[in-house]
Amino acid sequence: MASAAPPSPPEAPPEEVGERVVTVRRRPWLLSGWRRWIIAFFLAVAGIIAIGLLTLESPIGHRFVVDRIAKYAPASGLRVQVGRFEGSLFGEAVLRDVRFSDPQGLFMRVPVIEVDWRPLHWFTSGLDVRKLILRRGTLYRGPRLKPGEPDAPILPDFDIRVDRFEFDRLTVARGMMGEQRRIDLVAKADIRKGRALLETRAQLGGQDRLYGKLDSEPKADRFDIALDYNAPKGGFLATLMGAEESIAAKVNGAGRYADWRGRALVTQPKGAIADLAIGNRAGLYSVAGQVHPAGFVSGVAARATGPTVVVNGEGRLASSVLTGKLATKGQGAEVKAAGAIDLAGNAFRALKLDAVLRDPELLGKDLRLEDARLAATVDGPFRRLTIDHRITARRFVSGKVRLDNPVQQGRIVRADTRWTLPLALTTGRIVTGNSIIDPRLTKGSAKGAVVVVGNHVHADELVIGAPGVGAALALDGSLQTGDSRLTGPVAARGLALSNLGLADADLKLTLGFGKSPWNLAAAVRGRMTSVSNPTLTTLAGTGIKFGGNVAVGGNRPMVLRGVTVNGSALSLMLDGRLAADGSTTVAGSGRHTRFGAFTVDARLADDGPHAVLVFARPLPAAGLRDVRVALAPIPQGFRIETSGQSTLGPFAGTLGLFSPPGGPTRIEIEKLDVWKTAVSGTLVLGSGGADGKLALTGGGLDGTITLAPRGGGQGFAVALVADHASFGGTTPIAIGMARIDATGTIVDGHTSVTGKAYAEGVQQGSLFIGRLSANAALTDGSGRITASLSGRRGSRFNLNLLADLAPDRYAVLAGGDFAGQTIAMPRRAVLTRAGEGWELAPTELDYAGGRLQAQGTIGPMTTLNLRMADMPLALVDVLTADLGLGGKASGEVTWRTVQDGPPSADARLEIKGLSRSGLVLTSRPVDLSLVAKLEPNVLEARATVRDGSAALGRLQGRVEGLAPSGTLWDRLAAGRLFAQLRYSGPADALWRLAALETFDLTGPINVAADFTGTLADPEIRGSLASTGLRLQSAQTGTDIQAITARGTFAGSRLQISSFAGRAGSGQVSGSGQVDLSNMGNGRGPGIDIRLAARNAALIARDDMAATVTGPLRIVSDGMGGTIAGRLSVESARWNLGRATAATELPNVKTREINPRADVAPVTAPAAPWRYLVDASAPSHVDVRGLGLDSEWSADLKIRGTTASPSIVGRAELVRGGYDFAGKRFDLTRGLITFDGDSPPDPRLDIAATADMTGLTATVTVTGTASKPTISFTSVPSLPEEELLSRLLFGSSITQISAPEAVQIGAALAALRGGGGLDPINKLRTAIGLDRLRILGADAATGRGTSVAVGKYIGRRLYAEVVSDGRGYNATQLEYRVTRWLSIIATISSIGRQGADVKVSKDY
Repeated sequence: MASAAPPSPPEAPPEEVGERVVTVRRRPWLLSGWRRWIIAFFLAVAGIIAIGLLTLESPIGHRFVVDRIAKYAPASGLRVQVGRFEGSLFGEAVLRDVRFSDPQGLFMRVPVIEVDWRPLHWFTSGLDVRKLILRRGTLYRGPRLKPGEPDAPILPDFDIRVDRFEFDRLTVARGMMGEQRRIDLVAKADIRKGRALLETRAQLGGQDRLYGKLDSEPKADRFDIALDYNAPKGGFLATLMGAEESIAAKVNGAGRYADWRGRALVTQPKGAIADLAIGNRAGLYSVAGQVHPAGFVSGVAARATGPTVVVNGEGRLASSVLTGKLATKGQGAEVKAAGAIDLAGNAFRALKLDAVLRDPELLGKDLRLEDARLAATVDGPFRRLTIDHRITARRFVSGKVRLDNPVQQGRIVRADTRWTLPLALTTGRIVTGNSIIDPRLTKGSAKGAVVVVGNHVHADELVIGAPGVGAALALDGSLQTGDSRLTGPVAARGLALSNLGLADADLKLTLGFGKSPWNLAAAVRGRMTSVSNPTLTTLAGTGIKFGGNVAVGGNRPMVLRGVTVNGSALSLMLDGRLAADGSTTVAGSGRHTRFGAFTVDARLADDGPHAVLVFARPLPAAGLRDVRVALAPIPQGFRIETSGQSTLGPFAGTLGLFSPPGGPTRIEIEKLDVWKTAVSGTLVLGSGGADGKLALTGGGLDGTITLAPRGGGQGFAVALVADHASFGGTTPIAIGMARIDATGTIVDGHTSVTGKAYAEGVQQGSLFIGRLSANAALTDGSGRITASLSGRRGSRFNLNLLADLAPDRYAVLAGGDFAGQTIAMPRRAVLTRAGEGWELAPTELDYAGGRLQAQGTIGPMTTLNLRMADMPLALVDVLTADLGLGGKASGEVTWRTVQDGPPSADARLEIKGLSRSGLVLTSRPVDLSLVAKLEPNVLEARATVRDGSAALGRLQGRVEGLAPSGTLWDRLAAGRLFAQLRYSGPADALWRLAALETFDLTGPINVAADFTGTLADPEIRGSLASTGLRLQSAQTGTDIQAITARGTFAGSRLQISSFAGRAGSGQVSGSGQVDLSNMGNGRGPGIDIRLAARNAALIARDDMAATVTGPLRIVSDGMGGTIAGRLSVESARWNLGRATAATELPNVKTREINPRADVAPVTAPAAPWRYLVDASAPSHVDVRGLGLDSEWSADLKIRGTTASPSIVGRAELVRGGYDFAGKRFDLTRGLITFDGDSPPDPRLDIAATADMTGLTATVTVTGTASKPTISFTSVPSLPEEELLSRLLFGSSITQISAPEAVQIGAALAALRGGGGLDPINKLRTAIGLDRLRILGADAATGRGTSVAVGKYIGRRLYAEVVSDGRGYNATQLEYRVTRWLSIIATISSIGRQGADVKVSKDY
């Protein structure tokens, strides 16, 4: 154990220690236990702080501070970037390359900022800056900062010491104010220990001045304020502050804190802005004087202040709390305030406001507040304040609306940006200017809460009430625009409608008010609880309900829109206007149980009622629609103007209805035109009936309609004759000739009608009836009608009809034939009246082994069911000629319509062997399956195409949003399309269905397309592809094989990205697009195809052929097109004499006199295409036939149209020969000039020469192709007969034989324009020779009269054999090396042979 007292240490450690001695020292009490840990904690904190401070004073710390400064983003948007920091963070430092930016970018750069501050003093004595000097900075523009932190105190609540703040040599950039300036500014601030000292001095250049000083120290009885501010227009201060005018301000005074008096004067060149007396009496500050705010305020503020505002106020500022009172008085308003404002805490302390409206029209000319007053108390922080208020007025007026004694009171609460304004409004009588509702509005009230967030004003529920009226409305408005809107339900009970009765109504209200004149709109629904007007009951029946939209406003009449009135007899929709002067206008549409659908437009004027009624379909059987009847008062009657549409076309007329006192009523037809037929006459309406005659003339129609009393009733007689009459209804009608005779009487409800009719050439649309005859005899709706009709001449269509009629039953039987097949009706059509319509009993029609059954109802609601079994589609040609459809249809179609409504239908069809035949081609038969469903708003369809058992394609589609009216196609075209098409099969199955016979397309094709948009303007996405297509044309001989095509659908266009095929030994390639929009009504697809031909044989007819190279473009808008190109003709041939067999029949302009009426008119041809082709052929254009065997070059421009082409250019001879009557001539000159005539008729200039012993003959062809002139000349000169004898037979005409004479005669006849007898050339043509001639005897060679036959073998080799039939034979071969050099070899039976070289040259 160790001893209590430690021993003294030895001088040296012993060498051996038997045991270790441990010394224990007692710790001081402060370092023991928990005290040790507390001390350790504080020492650690102090150490961390010391380390942190040391770190901040290091370069790393400086960089950290610089980065924090750059990233600091205050609410104002000011950003500061420091390039480098030198010195101490807690004392003196230098900041280099400091950049100041606002939200718009850099506005000032300072290379050096010297700072000396004591940041640690912030915790004890506030802000302590000994110096802050910005040296040699550059100000590029004035800063544009955002509003700062809204909760920041207006006055600081801490001590401030800034010994020196300085801008040293600050340069204002030229771009800021147009010139460069130097600014020097020195300022200091010392707000501590009961003293406030602020002083600024600046040298700004120019006339700018800035000096300010505030020195206040109550304890030392020190107080002084001085300000000298001058900012001329365009100067530094004006530019910095954004002022557009010069402004100057001076504040000075004298005294001490106990009593200081001074003056504040703010002026502009045009006058003083403010002139105020200011003072301080021991801390009681005062201000009094006038402020002239003109130019600084506008709108409501300008009207409130007027030109001068009188200001008077006083208050004390202690501990940043301003306590006092202030009174201001302007032209439009007077405001008084008393209370306290905490400028450090940003709060009101029971601030009372009292405002009086001096100008009743302060809020605008359309808003008037009379004797208005506001009393309010404002309390709480600026962002959490409350305002207790009461607003009263004697009268509020907006337009014609007036509120008497309105009162609004409550507490307004602000929470940050949200204001809650209680609505507790009461008012006396309310006047709107409407005599219907004003008597009930004796008082009113409104309760709720209005919330304002920013510029947005809203209220969820405002309860408004008045006697008999209640509403729960929502408010939505904008403080920026000054306009607000109230919306919500309103209920009214026992509402009195003048001269009609009492009604209950519910409204959905929209009320707008504010800067704009007030306006009210309401959707109304209600019913008549009692009716006091018997006319209303007569027209509408009972159980009247109404609805619609009502609009009324300040200085505006009441407007009714979409008002509906529904009763037991009437369904009506109206728009109306009730003006303050009592005038009334009404316009609407409806349906009456007796008159059908109609529209009405009426007004009540001083001279009486004016009305226009339009009936949509008052008589469907006559095709009457859009019938307009206008009624206007005239002396002793009314003027009636009528117009509309009918089956016969549009009609228009003017009638006078006169009813003089004591005289009969009469109708005078001033004018009544039905299409091109005029109706005239006068009818007198007497007690026995109408009496008069109506004459019909014009438009191919002539006749009379006579009305006269007969047998105690009304008699009539019709006698009409038609001669090439025409009528222009929706589907035009034409009548070649017709005669109609009918008579009848109407007596006491009994009718008797007899008549007969005969017509030829009756056409309506595509339906054409060659002949029609009918006879009718009816009594009281019962009797028989017989009719027979036949189709166009040559159509082999005949039909006989027999109809037995009774008032409630019609029976029709038909029979006939078409194209050699019988049309029969095993079950006739029987129509039986059923209510307002007719019921069709099961009916059957048989044709060519097919069967059609029909059954349904016809009337306001029509339902027709059609069932087909193997019904040939060829029957469609009865209605539309030359359609050429083939196949048989089976399935079912159900058609449904509601009167004046869109139809609906269901269809399930199977068509076997669908095809179409044209003049040349017939499409490949395919099977088509179709399922379709039509509803008023949508069409859905699915179809599949098969070839036997193989599926070729499918189509499924949907068209929705169909138009509510119009033809079915128009409705479908307006709908939205969604469809898919997939097809993979032979192209001819689709191509030939379109009956496009100019070209034929065969081979496989694949199409995948998705359709959107509309039928009229489809949007298509998909692709088209094929390999192995073949395009042929029988007209041009074109045959393009192995076609590879690729295309994509984009929008309504098919973009053909590539097209390539083989044409002869050449190629055709290209690209383009096909536009499928706007098709229909005779318009085809738009086309823009660009092709490139390379040695392609595009024409290969019997009479001509051409192989070309070059670009081609085919453009069409669907109604015509253009074929353009710039081609180089590689080779071509033209065989004269064969054009008749290959060309189309000519279109000869003729005028037929007295044509048969039962012959259908010829369909007008399509619009022709234009040519825009330039063709150039340096050579290899071979022209043969009619004696020519030649090669040409050409440079042509092909213009005009396909119906009337024209050619401009010329063709020149390369080489060739001409055979005339068996004698060959060598062509020496050839020029064909095309002048652009249509049809082309070129000018000719051709010369050919033949040589023989002692004679040179030349044949010349001039004139035009249609009228050529051929002449012969010779050297030496000989008569024509002698020349021809020498040329053909080598001897004089006196020495030739009889066959030779015949040949000369034929040649002369041909030269002189006659046909003549030409057996030699006819034989040559028949056996296919190029030359055939008869040669005279030659004693020198022992040759008798011989026959010479020649044939070209290729382009350069010619062989000819001569024989006299008695042992002489000779063969000659000629090889043409060039145009001017030939090699000739001759072998004969007499042992002569040889080879010659022939050189020819034209001079």
